[in-house]
Amino acid sequence: MTTDIERAREHRRAELGGLLERGPFNVALRAAITARGLSLDRIQDRLARKGVQVSLATLSYWQSGQRRPERPTSLRALEHLETVLEVPPNSLRNLLGPPSPRGRRSGDLPGLAELWPAKPEVAGLLGDVPTTPDRSLRRLTLHDRVFVGPDGRERAVRCTQVMRADCGGPDRAVLVYDWDGRAGDEPVVTGLRNCTLGKVVTSEVSSLFAAELLFERPLDKGEHVLIEFEVQNPRREHREPTTGEAYFRRFRRSVREYLLEICFDPAAVPRRCQHFTSPPGDSGPETAQLLKLGMSDSVLALGRDFGPGHFGIRWHY
Repeated sequence: MTTDIERAREHRRAELGGLLERGPFNVALRAAITARGLSLDRIQDRLARKGVQVSLATLSYWQSGQRRPERPTSLRALEHLETVLEVPPNSLRNLLGPPSPRGRRSGDLPGLAELWPAKPEVAGLLGDVPTTPDRSLRRLTLHDRVFVGPDGRERAVRCTQVMRADCGGPDRAVLVYDWDGRAGDEPVVTGLRNCTLGKVVTSEVSSLFAAELLFERPLDKGEHVLIEFEVQNPRREHREPTTGEAYFRRFRRSVREYLLEICFDPAAVPRRCQHFTSPPGDSGPETAQLLKLGMSDSVLALGRDFGPGHFGIRWHY
């Protein structure tokens, strides 16, 4: 008697066979990894036993389509990867096609995953979310209004942004959010204006989630769009009050104007607030300055022609 598990396994094998014939490469690789039942950690370990060193970030980028193996060392690693995944020799390599032009052209943008170098799982998170339309959008003005709860932690973020299409066709923006929570308590995207919620994906290994914000229609070149949305964090009564928190955005290109406002609950007014900026990446030098609280228990920081880099506010109790 064929069990449900065996039928599911047969279905995955049949699906994988078709993907190995027609591609694309990243989808076939992801299906091969799923069919083999190995985590990226275990795949990396088995490659290392063969003397092949491949980072988890690289494996994640390959299966998400953010990058593909092109250098001679990467292609040799792919041969061993095919052995580990128990797929026919050259079945994955044949899906690569001609190599991409080397180097980043002037004006090209880094991928969204490259904004999170310390969290390579972002590449896997974005594997099923089309990010190409988002690359054609230029953020002109952004206003983030962050609401802090009585525990001193971020409770919700209200975002208003105006964008311009660099070319015709972009029909969505992509949101990547680190909500510092636990499984089962994922945030909720509400209060949408001039957009609707598309696909939402969450990471299985960290507190990250991504969402598509779909426009009413594709934009023409040079056309502007204004969208609003709110990200509401789940209630966290089970957590102890914090001694300090921070909120910041990662910009991969300059923004004409960015206004960041932090609104504190009267029961959680901090002793000190600090505005900070830093270059792209997670280890660059930082500049900081103290902020004074206003009468409404809020602080704000304004950046003009800022980016690329990080722009944020931290608070301490």
